Amino acid sequence: MTIEARPLCESLGAETRGVDLAGPLGEKTIAEIRRFWLQHCILLFRDVSWTTARHVAFTQRFGDLHIMPGIGHDVPTNHPEHPEIMVVSNVKRNGTPIGLRRAGWGWHSDGEDKKLPNMGSLLHALKIPPDRGDTSFANTYAAYEALPQTTRDRIEGRLGRFSRAERHEANYPNLPPLTEQEKRSRPDIWHPITRTHPETGRTALFIGRWAVEIEGIPKDEGDALIAELTAHVVKPEFTYTHRWKKGDAILWDNRCTQHRALPFDDEKYERHMQRTTLEGDTPYFVTASGKRIESFGG
Repeated sequence: MTIEARPLCESLGAETRGVDLAGPLGEKTIAEIRRFWLQHCILLFRDVSWTTARHVAFTQRFGDLHIMPGIGHDVPTNHPEHPEIMVVSNVKRNGTPIGLRRAGWGWHSDGEDKKLPNMGSLLHALKIPPDRGDTSFANTYAAYEALPQTTRDRIEGRLGRFSRAERHEANYPNLPPLTEQEKRSRPDIWHPITRTHPETGRTALFIGRWAVEIEGIPKDEGDALIAELTAHVVKPEFTYTHRWKKGDAILWDNRCTQHRALPFDDEKYERHMQRTTLEGDTPYFVTASGKRIESFGG
């Protein structure tokens, strides 16, 4: 089997050709897919038709799977037969939601507010609206590399505080407030905002919509810096916007990308997607002198 990867744009991403995800895949094929994934940050597969069980089994070839907790105590999140699959959907059956509506309508990387942010995610499109409902991706390697040296010197090795409790209502205004138990289950975590990728060794800018503080910087100054960095990451020269087609599947690397779902008229149209999510490990940054700075808390 010969696999090709055709770049989607200059900033990031490639469309893979020559592989059928629904069929049996050997170790050499998986290794080649992983090589392209690490090179391009996101991989697009077209015309994927598989069972939910096959979706789960394919993703497991890249690492352990994360089962998403409920977001908002009365909102369904996961597939009833395969809890490894998060259902991203505004579809209702008998008047009851079958998945999470308006998930990810803001720039982020999956699990950035957790002790162990998610390594990667694989989203499969089952039903898409006729207009909009796209997803944008940003290359956080490129964003870091484009920073002025003065900004790099200011932030390298610093930790940022990421808070589900402080940012939930701002990021998910359509969901109920977190319960006290939910807040306790997702305590604040400090991550290095310049992050060394454990497989490529490259440095990425790791800061998104759950960041609320930067260590050693006064609050007003820190708030301004967070706003500056989060705006910088998503400049057009670092991004790619994907117009979904039914059957598309995208595998992305949360360690070096951000993404967001673009709003659409979800009162008029239906959008139904299924996502598997890979477990991650402790983020860290290796300084020029070789010092390793890791996340803590949580």
